Formats: sequence, C-alpha cells, structure tokens
Amino acid sequence: TYLRLLHPVMPFITEVLWETLPHTRDDPELLIVARWPSAGERAPEVEAQVGSIVDLVRGIRNARAEARIEPASFLPVDVAVPAPLTAALETLRPAVERLARARPLRVHASSEALHAAAGPGGLAVIAGDLEARIGPDTGRSGTADDAADRPRLEKELAESERFLAAARARLANTGFTSNAPPDVIEGARAREAELARTVERLKARLGRE
Repeated sequence: TYLRLLHPVMPFITEVLWETLPHTRDDPELLIVARWPSAGERAPEVEAQVGSIVDLVRGIRNARAEARIEPASFLPVDVAVPAPLTAALETLRPAVERLARARPLRVHASSEALHAAAGPGGLAVIAGDLEARIGPDTGRSGTADDAADRPRLEKELAESERFLAAARARLANTGFTSNAPPDVIEGARAREAELARTVERLKARLGRE
C-alpha cells in the first residue's frame, strides 16, 4: 500500500522495491498498473481521539515556542487523560514523546492527580479533554496569573472560540447536514463538542465566566 501511494512521486525507486517484495496472486508484475489503494470505512470515534492527541501535541509545542524553550530539548510533561483516551495515548506515546519533546511523559487519571503530582511549576496546556503541564524545568509558574503565561492562554482561548464558532456555523448549515455523509457529520459534531470543552476549560483556567 505504501509503495502504491509513493509511486507517483518516486516511481523508479518504488518500482524496483515492488519487484523485490512478495506478492499476492492478484498483484500485477509492474507497480505502475497496480490498483490504487482504496480507503477503508471511517471511524469517527478513533479520528476524534487522534485529533485530541494531535491538539495536545500542538498545544505543547506552541507553549514551548512562546516560552522560547530550546526546540530540541526534552522536558518532563504530566498529562491528565480521561479513560476513553488512555488507550489511544498509550498507542501513540512514542510519537507524542518525540513530537512534543516530552520525556518523561507521565499520565494521570484526572486534573487533580496531575496537579498533585506536577506541583506548582511549569506551563499549562489545555486541549479538549486533555490537560498537560510542561515540567518546572521551564522556570515558569504554570498558572494563568503568570505575567508571561496568561497572554498565551488568552490567545489560545480566542483561537479556540474562533474555531468553535466556525464549527457551529458549519453544523447550522442545512446544506452541509443534509448532504454530507453521516460519518462526516458525526466527526464534525465530535469536533464541535471538543472545541466547546476546550473553551470551557480555558475560561475556567483564566477565571472567566
């Protein structure tokens, strides 16, 4: 499947590799005439879980950038993960550790457990149902009252509110809800709910109604 997808951009290499691999009875001799891979059925729940983890990584990277932390350095990260997302996070743990430069990556069952374990230091990150604290190695207070951290959280809140408004406008569009496939609509609703939770938790973190 990977070779078929890569073939349009690197045909000579993929054709040579295709010759060396074992094949099924229905595979053609040449990759160039092989059937293009077809996508399987979409899994909105899995897509939403992976999307939440992608948002977490993005939030950690943004927080590090705002704090001018060396991009290559690894820092300890504590994450509060609700039960439905635990398996997905563990499956993607190596990618999260690498992309977020998070090591060790410590998982907690609730925000209360995270705050108790992480202590007062670090930078706060909120992404939907996930909450993270980038270790105290950053030298920051990690609270919304910190003069440097609060503007970042305010910026994230404004961005999340903008995305939420766009998601709700999409769902309010009868042209979309009438014509889009059910799994696409379900995914859009899951995304809207996740953004709503992010906005709610950011407001709570900032002490706003």
